[in-house]
Amino acid sequence: MNCPPCQSSLTTEQEGRTVHGFRRFRCRDCGRRYNERTGTVLNRVQVPTDIVFLVVFWRLRYKLSLRDLAGALANASDGRCS
Repeated sequence: MNCPPCQSSLTTEQEGRTVHGFRRFRCRDCGRRYNERTGTVLNRVQVPTDIVFLVVFWRLRYKLSLRDLAGALANASDGRCS
């Protein structure tokens, strides 16, 4: 993965993952550290990517309101089916 700030390909993957489970990298040219989401629109989102896309899909496909989506996600996290 290229370094987002300097576009160098001299990067190494670091051990471990971020709090949210993303791989971490370090640039050997500029020394900066970054993760898989750095430089994307989802960089500061604290929800897993698959949940974000699931919500967007449900919103567009089933034309659910935000209130309905919140209820569906709450039921899904509790293990209940609605």
